[in-house]
Amino acid sequence: MEETFAFKHPWVLIHLLWIPLIFVYWVKTWTPPKSLIYTTANEHPKVQIPPHVIPLFFRSLCLASILLGIAQPQRVYTHRQCQSSGIDLILALDLSSSMRVPDFAVNQFQRVTRIQAAKAVIAEFIQQRQHDRIGLVTFARYPYLVSPLTLNHAWLLKNLDRLNAGLIEDGTAIGSAITMCVNRLKDLQAKTRIIILLTDGVNNCGNVAPVMAAEVAEHFQAKIYTIVVGNDQFFPVDEQTLVQVAEKTGGRFYRAYDVSTLKQIYKEIDQLEKTKISLEGHTTCAELFTLCLWLALAFFSLEQILKNSRYRTLP
Repeated sequence: MEETFAFKHPWVLIHLLWIPLIFVYWVKTWTPPKSLIYTTANEHPKVQIPPHVIPLFFRSLCLASILLGIAQPQRVYTHRQCQSSGIDLILALDLSSSMRVPDFAVNQFQRVTRIQAAKAVIAEFIQQRQHDRIGLVTFARYPYLVSPLTLNHAWLLKNLDRLNAGLIEDGTAIGSAITMCVNRLKDLQAKTRIIILLTDGVNNCGNVAPVMAAEVAEHFQAKIYTIVVGNDQFFPVDEQTLVQVAEKTGGRFYRAYDVSTLKQIYKEIDQLEKTKISLEGHTTCAELFTLCLWLALAFFSLEQILKNSRYRTLP
C-alpha cells in the first residue's frame, strides 16, 4: 500500500499567493481609531509591534486555511495487488565435499570454492525473482529440504547463507534430489514448475536414477535446468546423464568454470523463465478539509480574543 498527499482542486492554491498582498494591504491601510489602544502589558516590549498587526496576521491565516480547505486536501492510499504468471521454482544445490574445491575464478588473481561461488550467484538470482515462490533443496548422500516454496525471500537468503559443503554425510544423490523437488511441486497449481539443479559430480548414491527422476518430473510438467560447476580434473562428472535429464523435461544443460560464466547462466535462465507481472489496484481517500476548517476557526477565534483583550481598543 502506498500513501501520498494530494489536493483535489489544486488550482485553488493559486489564490494563496494573494494572502501576503492582502495582509500588507490591511497593515498599510489600517488607521488607528480615535480611541485609546489598551494593552495589559506593564512595560513596552523591546521590539515594538503595531498592536493591530497580530490580529490581522491571524485573520490572514484564517483566510489561508479556508482556501486550503476549498482545495480539498486528501491522503490517498493506493492498494496494489500483484498478479504473476505463477512460476514455482526450486533450487537444488549440491553440498558434497567436492564443492569445497577452490577452483572457481572470480578474477585473474582470486579464486573461491565452488560452494562460495554458487551461493553468491544463487543469492543474486533469488533477489531478481521477487514475485516467484522459491524453494531450496540441498543434497549430498541424501536430499534435505532447506526451505519450502516461499515468497519470503529474506528468510530464504538467510537459510542459503548458513549452508556449507561437507557438513552432511558425503555422496551425490542427484536422482533423489530431483525426486524431492518434484514432490514439492507436483500438487501445486502453478502454471510453470522449474527445478534448477547445480552439482559438480556423478550420481553415486540414492535409490532413484537421475533419468528416471527426470521422467517423473516430465510427467508432472516440471522443467529441469542442470548446471555443472568446476572442472573434472580431480572429480568425475557425468555430463551425458545431466544433459539427458535437462532435455527430457524441456530444460537446458550448462557448464560453468568461473563466476562470470555461472552468473551468465543464471541470468539466461532468468530471461527464459521470465515472470509476467500485472498490477491491479484501487485507491481510497481520506478527506482532510475539515482539519483546515478547524484551523480557520481557531485562527479566527484567536483574532477575536486578541482584539478584545490584549489589543482591544477603548472608545
